[in-house]
Amino acid sequence: MTNVTLSLSLGLTLATIIIISIADFGTIKAYGQSMTATTPGMNNTIMQQHAAHILDNLIISEHIPLTGQLTSGDYMLLMDFTPFATSVEGHSHIAMKAPCNQDGSPKVTIVAGVSPNLSTLNMGNAINNGTLNGKNLDLSNEGKSCLYRAELPNGITDIALINTSNGTLNFNEGGYSVTVSVHGTAIQHIAK
Repeated sequence: MTNVTLSLSLGLTLATIIIISIADFGTIKAYGQSMTATTPGMNNTIMQQHAAHILDNLIISEHIPLTGQLTSGDYMLLMDFTPFATSVEGHSHIAMKAPCNQDGSPKVTIVAGVSPNLSTLNMGNAINNGTLNGKNLDLSNEGKSCLYRAELPNGITDIALINTSNGTLNFNEGGYSVTVSVHGTAIQHIAK
């Protein structure tokens, strides 16, 4: 192994350890994915064997505006963070402002899991009571749009939204959106 290769290998390892340490202490949130670097003449097998021992963490918070139309029974993939999966119980959640019926039930549903094995997520009842500057604020307007929130289960990699209404939904008016916050760890490495 040449000095340049050894220096690059140690540099990438130290950078990874520093990023993981910072993310674990919660002082800085890092967004992104692992990177693999190669140098001409470098033995990539050594780097791949070393990569099997690196713990990859993922912290992401994403606001997803809903636009366009979605026909009855159709779906919209919101997130796929493979090879990561949710891992810290109580720290991964989803909130959505979506079209709702007069009774406050959503016209859409969220499904989550490891594709193709997805399950319906219980988004609970419409959230109505909020406050703004000490005054009551209704966060849902039944029959138009309602606010929902749920915890994401551990071990999921995929999240989608499905139109469960009997008609086509138009997301262009109403300020509809989904926000996903995820803490995860890598579930696999390509290394041998």
